[in-house]
Amino acid sequence: MSRLCNTIWGTLLAGGLLLAPVAAKAVDFKVKGAFDVSFETSNVLPRGVDARDTFGAIERIRMQLDAIASENVTGSMLFTVGTGTSNWGSAKDGMGLGADGNIVGVRHAYLDWRMPKTDVKVRMGLQPILLPGYVTGWNAVFGQYMGGVVLQSPLGKVADSNVGATFFWARPYNDNSDLTKQGGQQGYLDNLDAFGLSVPITNSSMKITPWAMYTLIGQNSLRGLNNNTAQREPSIYAPRGGLMPVLGSGGTYLSTFEKNFRQPGNTWGNGYWGGLTTQFSLWDPFSIAAEFSYGQVDMGQLHNYTQFGAPASANKTFDLVRRGWYAALSADYKCSWGTPGIVAWYGSGDDNNPYNGSERLPMFNSAWPVTPLGFGGGFFDLNTWKVLGHNPGGLMGGVASIKDISFINDLTHVVKLGYFRGTNSAEMPRKANMTSYPTRADGPMAYLTTTDYAVDASLSSTYNIYENLQVNLEGAYVYLNLDGDTWRGVEESQYRDNWRVSLSFRYSF
Repeated sequence: MSRLCNTIWGTLLAGGLLLAPVAAKAVDFKVKGAFDVSFETSNVLPRGVDARDTFGAIERIRMQLDAIASENVTGSMLFTVGTGTSNWGSAKDGMGLGADGNIVGVRHAYLDWRMPKTDVKVRMGLQPILLPGYVTGWNAVFGQYMGGVVLQSPLGKVADSNVGATFFWARPYNDNSDLTKQGGQQGYLDNLDAFGLSVPITNSSMKITPWAMYTLIGQNSLRGLNNNTAQREPSIYAPRGGLMPVLGSGGTYLSTFEKNFRQPGNTWGNGYWGGLTTQFSLWDPFSIAAEFSYGQVDMGQLHNYTQFGAPASANKTFDLVRRGWYAALSADYKCSWGTPGIVAWYGSGDDNNPYNGSERLPMFNSAWPVTPLGFGGGFFDLNTWKVLGHNPGGLMGGVASIKDISFINDLTHVVKLGYFRGTNSAEMPRKANMTSYPTRADGPMAYLTTTDYAVDASLSSTYNIYENLQVNLEGAYVYLNLDGDTWRGVEESQYRDNWRVSLSFRYSF
């Protein structure tokens, strides 16, 4: 009996050990984030629509949680309260009486890990995927939050420089329309995939990074993206404005693609880009950056196209091709009292033939933080929309600035003055039958020709109330001059005088 008891006891003990939970390795959690509250008055959309409701109060909270298992494995999630912007008093934003709404979202959620016994780092999930850009800190072609995989690895040394490589696959758009059926197949050709490679070469005094990107664009991948035009971020739902030529009067995505583009042979479009971005600090206190980008998107042809005003009997063929380039230069000189600097660029523009496509650089409406109101480079990125757009395509111009001006402890100022002119042919509004001015749903808000120009001025002052609390007062003004002989009355739909004044508070931790 004792032998039987010992056998039973040993069996139970062994089973208990097998079923006992394995001790998990400790995971460190780190939390950081920011609380933003801003009060603004402006006549720029979405404020000042028909001169109504020019004042608004908005807020956004972001909180990032990092789970760090080791130097080889981490996970990160960034939660946001206020998906886009939460306007005080708005019921749909969850900011009305009772404050009950679906306003909590996820900005990023990704896994970081290192391939065993290598220096290759992998990031997988919803994340910011950016091509490199040193002139403004952003690449003019591609840079947003999206799902994808990024691999980074050092390649070695050349002389005194470190050489690395970054590769990504991203899927910005897929399954955005319930109507993408063909032959009974749901989700037919509705994905857009991007593949990018950059090779950074860096040392203590310079950064040189060549890069390239290819996109596979399904014929239905851009459908359904403008269902939620209340979104404040145009890259979410209007990529066609940065990837396609001018579509002419009444030329919407529906009329152009969903009725005309779906024909045999037009299945996939292709996009190709390449560029070089550089930054030099050899001549301290000078800092100089320069970059060049070229790209092409080809979505096929439309036959017997009538939206440019030609009758169907004219048998006109519209090439759905957009190809162009841009070059930019920036220079800063750091002084004891501030940092004066300049940013200048030239972007190729459309010629006077709408049927041969566009000669502007194709782009995905990435951030272009040159000025606070003209292009989006203010203290709080959700203050109003942008008067001139989100990229330098079809424009040339320059911005002179003085940053880090300080005469009182904890108080700094930034002054900017810019001048911009269009590089698109002045004959395009007439020849492309543009009977209305391009809207926000067409990507960049402004289409400037060689006869149009804009002047941009701003002053931004930031005071550190406490170590983690800042207050910012920002005033910005854009004078937009559209030539009446070029636009023939269309220009009257746009404000000449665009302005915004904002008071923003930011607590970061």
